Amino acid sequence: MKIEMAELFSKEHTGALKLRKQVLGGKLDLSNEKKLAVFVAIEAGEVVGTAAIQLYPLGIARIHQVAVSPEHQGQGIGDQLMNRVEEYAQEQGHYRIILTGRKSAQRFYQKREYHRLLFAFKKHEIEFLWLTKGLPAVEVPVFSEN
Repeated sequence: MKIEMAELFSKEHTGALKLRKQVLGGKLDLSNEKKLAVFVAIEAGEVVGTAAIQLYPLGIARIHQVAVSPEHQGQGIGDQLMNRVEEYAQEQGHYRIILTGRKSAQRFYQKREYHRLLFAFKKHEIEFLWLTKGLPAVEVPVFSEN
């Protein structure tokens, strides 16, 4: 399996959109897609997982719509996707991630050192939590004048 960033509206990105619709339901806001970096997990040419991240000013990033196909859940794909989006945020100089996650996925995020923030809320009869995590600073090489 490989994880890569999908180009906007490429075959991989379209596969991510279909997977998000299948696993998470709800409406897709295609106008918002250009603001996101969408990562996909691909196995045998098929998108089996996806996670998106949006970068904001002041070092804050927000993870959106983490989804793994039901047939591939429990195989560590969600962890690998989260590792990649967190790494991407760090590479871009961001130090804090926020996300809204389903309450049913709270354990998954807590194992990844996310902590509850603010309040829980319901949307479409699904309970969501605000979660956050600080990222370690990326080491910048120190150059000597010698």
